[in-house]
Amino acid sequence: MKRRRKPLPRPKTLPEFFEREEQFWQELLASWEGLPEEACFQPGACGPEWTIKDTMNHILVWQEAALRILPMLARGEKAALGMGTARFNAQEYLRHKDVSLDETLRNLMATRRKLLDLIATLPESQVLDVDGRIGWWVKYNTYDHYAQHLYDLQTFRQMYQS
Repeated sequence: MKRRRKPLPRPKTLPEFFEREEQFWQELLASWEGLPEEACFQPGACGPEWTIKDTMNHILVWQEAALRILPMLARGEKAALGMGTARFNAQEYLRHKDVSLDETLRNLMATRRKLLDLIATLPESQVLDVDGRIGWWVKYNTYDHYAQHLYDLQTFRQMYQS
């Protein structure tokens, strides 16, 4: 999953962060909105195997992880995923592969809202410091994570509609 866009400067304020997150979120939604439901179940949307629904669940589970980890980090506690990224992705893929598309979308929207609400309570300096643990978890589970998958999803959409 390659990024195909020139990197933007880091947000300097929380309002800039939320604006960036919303911009990339809308692009992410546009990559699948309006497609027939069967398109969401076709492999190749993100890498050779993942479907659009798999990618939705992937973003969802990382946001759920951020919801668990960010409060611990904010309290000054050590927090970690508990396993490597590849293992986490594989485990969560299996856990969510039979979840319906409607439930996936509902969970994705609700989890994003909870994560944004949590981020709004965190100190701005920590949210924006991508070299710090909190800032890293925020960036890589919001706009930067969406950006990691956008090119593949947009390319899939174009190919599907051809």
